[in-house]
Amino acid sequence: MLALLVGTRIKDVRNSLMISQEDLSRITGIERTQISKIENGNANITLETIERLSIALKLRVADLFDESYYKKPQQIYVYNTEKLTPFVKWAGGKTQILGEIKSRMPINYNSYFEPFVGGGALFFHIAPQRGHINDSNLDLISAYRSIKDDAKFNQLITKLEEHERNHSEQYYYQIRDLDREEAFNDASQVDRAARMIYLNKACFNGLYRVNSKGFFNVPSGKKKTVKTFNREALINIHNYLASNKVEISSLDFEEALVEAEYGDFVYFDPPYDVFEEQSNFTSYSKESFGRDEQKRLLNVFEKLSQKGAYLMLSNHNTSFIRDSYKKYNMSVINAKRMINSDANNRGNVEELIITNY
Repeated sequence: MLALLVGTRIKDVRNSLMISQEDLSRITGIERTQISKIENGNANITLETIERLSIALKLRVADLFDESYYKKPQQIYVYNTEKLTPFVKWAGGKTQILGEIKSRMPINYNSYFEPFVGGGALFFHIAPQRGHINDSNLDLISAYRSIKDDAKFNQLITKLEEHERNHSEQYYYQIRDLDREEAFNDASQVDRAARMIYLNKACFNGLYRVNSKGFFNVPSGKKKTVKTFNREALINIHNYLASNKVEISSLDFEEALVEAEYGDFVYFDPPYDVFEEQSNFTSYSKESFGRDEQKRLLNVFEKLSQKGAYLMLSNHNTSFIRDSYKKYNMSVINAKRMINSDANNRGNVEELIITNY
């Protein structure tokens, strides 16, 4: 019975990753006929074979024996990791420097953590099978959660299509101002998610910004029509999230990292420190992220480093950040600021990539 359960688990994960038995054979060095027998529960599996398969399928060995996985029928989701891209435009997004970031990542790690996920450019680029993404923006996290859940995903599609049909200048401001109403506190997760995505696509320059009271305050982008989503791309994201063990939360960043341990990889992309000579946009949520928060972040960074986690952090190349992380490894890169209400403040800026390894 146990052999069949393990074999079924191996087959399900292999199919979800779109890996053929032949490909798995080449990766592991296990004959294809033996893999077939294992998946059908007709082979005694050695510990060496289990280890090879778990590494190839990016699973912990314990996952192969997790009986809770078999208590309900499993749906197989097919997704293409090469086509996973952010579903919203987000200030500070890392799409343009993914190569710089990925080249500095550890080759091997356990779980992936990203406590300031935003649009998730790096998260979707590496598509971890096990991880925890978090953001203080509850509406954004409502979108991630709605996309992951089967029933809510279908409801989200319907709601986004409704926003597209009803779009006009007047409609935009009507939807934008919903968060000023007390009833908005009781809005469903799907409604909050659809509103956030619609506003992101319809507002000026794709800028997500809230005021000190937490109200979205970006003016309309004055578009005649709005396309809120690409169906194929959003289905691909849904299938990916539904296939893997990715926790999604809207917590304080410190709380979101409680379970990060030795061998895990944590990527920090917080609201950036402000250049001394100018004021920069950091208002992703009503909670400010000033120097005190930057210092608290440093404290969390140091505690996780002592645990033995792999850590990477992006921030502006300011003297404050350089001094704060001076005992760690730093690289300076040039990045383009693409989202700013003032076109004169867009352009190249120096960023730091900081690692503890």
